[in-house]
Amino acid sequence: MFNKNKTYEQHDNEKISYYRSSIDDLNSQDNLSSTVDVDICVIGGGLTGISSALNLNNKGFSVALCEARKIGWGASGRNGGQLGIGMRKDQYTIEKKLGFSHAKELWNLGLESVSDVKNLINIHNINCHLVNGVMSTACFEKDIDEYKFEIDHMSKNYNFEEYKFFNKSEIREEINSEMYLSGLLNSGSYHLNPLKLTIGLAKIIQQNGVKVFENTPVKNIYEKGDRVEVITNKGIIKANKVVVACNGYLDSLLGSKKNKFIPINNYIVATEPLGEKTAKEIIKNNYAVCDTRFIIDYYRFSEDWRMIFGGGETFTSKFVKNSQSFVHKRMSKVFPQLKNVKIDYSWGGTLAITINRLPHFGALMNNKLIYAFGYSGHGLALSVLAGKLISEYLNGDNQRFKFFSDISHMSIPMGSVFRRPIYSSAILYYKFRDYLNS
Repeated sequence: MFNKNKTYEQHDNEKISYYRSSIDDLNSQDNLSSTVDVDICVIGGGLTGISSALNLNNKGFSVALCEARKIGWGASGRNGGQLGIGMRKDQYTIEKKLGFSHAKELWNLGLESVSDVKNLINIHNINCHLVNGVMSTACFEKDIDEYKFEIDHMSKNYNFEEYKFFNKSEIREEINSEMYLSGLLNSGSYHLNPLKLTIGLAKIIQQNGVKVFENTPVKNIYEKGDRVEVITNKGIIKANKVVVACNGYLDSLLGSKKNKFIPINNYIVATEPLGEKTAKEIIKNNYAVCDTRFIIDYYRFSEDWRMIFGGGETFTSKFVKNSQSFVHKRMSKVFPQLKNVKIDYSWGGTLAITINRLPHFGALMNNKLIYAFGYSGHGLALSVLAGKLISEYLNGDNQRFKFFSDISHMSIPMGSVFRRPIYSSAILYYKFRDYLNS
C-alpha cells in the first residue's frame, strides 16, 4: 500500500501563467462519483500520464486518468518549451557511465522521442507553434573545446550531423547579448508551447474514450489480490495495473522512491509582446537558447513574440514570493535592452532531478504499478516517450523500457530529511563556481 502525504502546496500564490492565458483549460466533464473499473489507472495529468493513456488506449486497454488539479498543472504546462533530443547529460558522459551500446540505445530513443512528438502534432493537427532550432550558448572558455569535441564525437560515433558551431562574433550576430563566447546549434531540436501540446493530447484521449478526472487527487494505492485499488477524494478506481506519472509532484505517493530525486523549483517570466522585428533583433533566427552554467538561463520567443525567459532555482518547499523580480534580474543581465520591458506573467514549476540526471523508470507491486520520473529538466520529449515505453511494458514487451529501468540510481540517505539540504549545498557551490567563471 502507498499513501500520499502531501508535503506542501504549490502555485496557489501565483496568478495565471502565460501558457494558461494562451489556451482554454481542458475542463473535463468526467466525474468520478463512486467506483470505476478499468484495465489501467493512470495517475498524473502531465505528458507522461497522457502519453501513457494515449498509447495504452491505442492498444485496446480501457483507461482512466486522475489529475490532482488541472491537466497540465505541473511541469508539463510550465516548462521552457524546449523539445530537445537526447538526455540531460551528453552522450560521452553517458557512455562512460553505461557503456557505448547502452548509451547508443538511449540516444536512439531520444531521437525517437522528438520524432514522435512531431508526428503527434502533425497527425492530430495540434496548434502548439512548433519552431526548429535550439542553441546552446557558452559562458566559459572551456565550453568552446567541449562544443568542438561534441560535434566531432557525435559525427563519428552516431552519424549525427545536426550540430553547427558559432564562434564569438557569429554568436553575437545570432544572439544580441555580450554574455557568450560561442554557440552550438542543434537543428534536430525544437521549441513549442508545452501546455497547448499537453491539452491537445488530452483532448485526443478523451475523444478516444479515456475518462479524465481532473481535481481528483489520489490518496492511497492498495494491492488487492491480482488487482489494484486507487483511492481518491471522490471515489475508487479498480484496475489491473496502475501507472504513476507525477514526476516532481510525486511527494510520498511511492514511499521511499521519492528519495531517488530532488525536487527543485524553477521560475519563468513572459514579457509583453515585443513584435517580430524587435524579437529577431534579439534572436535573429528565433531559436530557443540555453546556456552552459550549472544554474542555467533558458529562453525563447512565444508565438506572439513575448520573451519567455527562465532561470534561477530554489530548493526549499516554498516558492519565492516574487518570482517576477527573481527572474527579471537574470534576464536584464543577459539582455540589458529588456530591462524596462513590461513583464506580463511570472510563474514557477517543480522539477525532479536525479543524481545522475537520467530518468528513473521501474515497477512495484509485483509489476502491477509502473512509474517514470526524474527527467531532470529535459522531459518535454522524454515524457511522451515514457508513455510509449510504459504501454509496451504493460502490453508484454519490456525490452525498451529496460533501457531506462536497468539504469542504477542512488538514493539520498534519509532523503526526507537531507535531500533539500544536500541540494542547497550543491547549489551554493555551483552558484559560486558560475560567479568565479563569469
